[in-house]
Amino acid sequence: MNTVGASQQSRLMGSIFAHLLWLVLLPASDVMGSEPERALTAFVGVNVVSMESAAILYDQTVLVEDGHITVVSPRAITEIPPHATVQHADGNYLMPGISDMHAHIFGYNEHDMAGAGSLPENQLLLYVATGVTTLRDANGSPDHFEHRRKIQSGTWLGPDLFFTSPVLEGKDAVWDFSKKIDEPSLAAPLVAEFADSGYWGVKVYHTLRPEVYEAILLAAREYGLPVIGHVPFGVGVESAIAAGQYGIEHLRGYDFDGISTDVLELDGGRSAERFRSWQTMTDARRDELVGMTVEAGVWNAPTLAVNQFLSDADARRELTLHPRYSVVHPTLRAWIADSESYDTLFSDEARQALEDSRPFIQKFVRQLSSAGGNLLVGTDSLLPGYVPGFTPIDEIKAFVEAGLTPFEALRAATSAPAESLGLSDVMGTVSVGKVANLILLDGNPLENVDALWSLQGVMLHGVWHPMAELHRRLKELASAREAAIAAASPAHTRN
Repeated sequence: MNTVGASQQSRLMGSIFAHLLWLVLLPASDVMGSEPERALTAFVGVNVVSMESAAILYDQTVLVEDGHITVVSPRAITEIPPHATVQHADGNYLMPGISDMHAHIFGYNEHDMAGAGSLPENQLLLYVATGVTTLRDANGSPDHFEHRRKIQSGTWLGPDLFFTSPVLEGKDAVWDFSKKIDEPSLAAPLVAEFADSGYWGVKVYHTLRPEVYEAILLAAREYGLPVIGHVPFGVGVESAIAAGQYGIEHLRGYDFDGISTDVLELDGGRSAERFRSWQTMTDARRDELVGMTVEAGVWNAPTLAVNQFLSDADARRELTLHPRYSVVHPTLRAWIADSESYDTLFSDEARQALEDSRPFIQKFVRQLSSAGGNLLVGTDSLLPGYVPGFTPIDEIKAFVEAGLTPFEALRAATSAPAESLGLSDVMGTVSVGKVANLILLDGNPLENVDALWSLQGVMLHGVWHPMAELHRRLKELASAREAAIAAASPAHTRN
């Protein structure tokens, strides 16, 4: 297995850029529906959190035209065109929309795409209503292309949507929905199919045999597709880094370093011994792994907050008390109510080991950040009890709790995702020429990331959506679905 050098990463990023540029450069009329009266918008008196640096630009005017930022300038010296729609934003804070770089849009097995208030539609709108303007689904399907088409046509309101291939596993797959591949010769035609279909990248998982994994990475390199996912048990994190795995999700690989393959394969890697490996990792080994990761430019989405939900059923139940919970899709609410069944996947000992390892995981992430490692905010929604759209803020807070500054944590949700997608030139900061995917807050997120909950509205490709509109649309979706369920019930049929 060969180490990925800088030139090879550059070629990969160029391929990603060419593959995806069409998505973010579509005019607002093509992406979010035609709204000519909003073609020019002026945010006046706003404090700009550009995410180019930790410095705030106070009392600015930001002009947005045809879906792009055209002016960022002090209010006192900026002329507002007479035909602009003015958003009076004195004392508010304007920043890039946030990203969830490890999401799962549920519903592709439900066949409810045409139904009133479908589950995927509700989830995507929930994300927007929490300030998420970019979403990367880490387990794509053919239905995801339809999701994206509906967003682009204006039929649905949702973030810019990127997605990997379906999960690739070996014959002893952890998940039944995975695509099983157990022969190296099958890798190239499968990856070619993913590339031709338009998937963003390839998702790998625990049970792939090393020779199959190597064949997948070789084919993905040929077709310019990044490979992200879990490090296979038989490969190990060192070999995965050396092989050029672009992204590691949930730190899966670091968290079983030194554990035998036989032990991991007994229960799909859910043992207490696996989670306790964080506690037995030496300082020297942690330094070594961090150094390898930074040198190779690997992207890590640690999904820190989800670890609490995996080990704490009470924390999951608390989500149902959130003021916005009533607008969550009825199917999802029912699933969350049954989420305690998820606890059967982990023994009490394993859950306790995961909880006890939290400080060690936080230390690893803190060290990665300090060393210049590539970090991304990702949530792993829809794990049971983990509500889409609520969760990116939880993850940003978890980064801060791990010891990152608010700016460092927010960077992992704004400019870093743009870089990882190869799209830094067109998104991820509040600066002239960038796509206008923006959020307006009441408070300063660089002082307290809880300010992300003070959302006043979201701009998607230059179209402004105030919170009142987003909440109204969510309520309408939930009500439509409840009515459709009631209409289909046996009792209704008898009447």
